[in-house]
Amino acid sequence: MNTENRCTGLRWASRAFVWHPSACHEHGRERGFSLVELAVVLLIIGLMLGGLLMPLSTQMENDKREETQATLEAIREALIGYAVINGQLPCHDTNGDGQPGPGGCNSSPNQRNVGGLPYGLLGVSPVDAWGRPWIYAVNGEYASGFDLSTPGNIGGNGDLQVWDGAGCGGTRPLGEKLPAIVVSEGKTRFPGALEAENRSNSRCFVVAGYIQGATGFDDLLVWLAPGVLFNRMVAAGKLP
Repeated sequence: MNTENRCTGLRWASRAFVWHPSACHEHGRERGFSLVELAVVLLIIGLMLGGLLMPLSTQMENDKREETQATLEAIREALIGYAVINGQLPCHDTNGDGQPGPGGCNSSPNQRNVGGLPYGLLGVSPVDAWGRPWIYAVNGEYASGFDLSTPGNIGGNGDLQVWDGAGCGGTRPLGEKLPAIVVSEGKTRFPGALEAENRSNSRCFVVAGYIQGATGFDDLLVWLAPGVLFNRMVAAGKLP
């Protein structure tokens, strides 16, 4: 009489144990993933990747903002250097070739000149980290030679100002009677009033930090303060 343990595959026959590996085949068969289990796994992987990609995109955006801010600082230094050598600031670029003009600046202290940055003349990058060209505004008085009395002569449309709100408004002015301003439009051209001010060809410019949303703000600006420019000109022996 034979006895068989179906779980172990052992069979008693003629006083000997015989191993039958097929005895447990049905019970030990490996089973694959079901569609539900695969869907759960894919969902978990998707959530994990999403959690990684979001910080990565944020870090990339922060890196580009830091790169652009550093380039703006370099542009400000280039403008100061140009003024030290030439006794005036360059005119704006009107055709995108990186050179002043064509056409001269309005040299009246009550007039502003807004256009592209003469990047070729200054030896700086033509675009920001997002590939957008710079916006450059210069007061006419500083584009035609100036002295220590120049800030007192500026007014009206030539009075370039930076505020924390649109329309030369907000809580306080960050800069007034400025010789020049340079703007990066950032990654997104938001339709709100704050960014629109920086593209309006007006004498008013806005700095409002980094604001997300449909009417957000991500512009970056630098400007030349009269005192800083004059101090550098005096130190170089160009003024008074």
